[in-house]
Amino acid sequence: MNGYRVSFYKDLLNSDGHNFRCLQRQIDVESDDPSQALVLAKKKIGDDRLNIDRVEVESLAHDSHVAD
Repeated sequence: MNGYRVSFYKDLLNSDGHNFRCLQRQIDVESDDPSQALVLAKKKIGDDRLNIDRVEVESLAHDSHVAD
């Protein structure tokens, strides 16, 4: 299994009328592949996903821990 970070965004307008992405939720999950990671993350956020416009799935590095 691999680690993935799934980020959920809402598209909003700033005061100048330009679009920007606003991070709504970010969940780290363990799964076999990115598509399964997305399914697992969607289950975790439940009905909150109704307010989501964009989703990004990124792989987490295996060696990202800090050594003592």
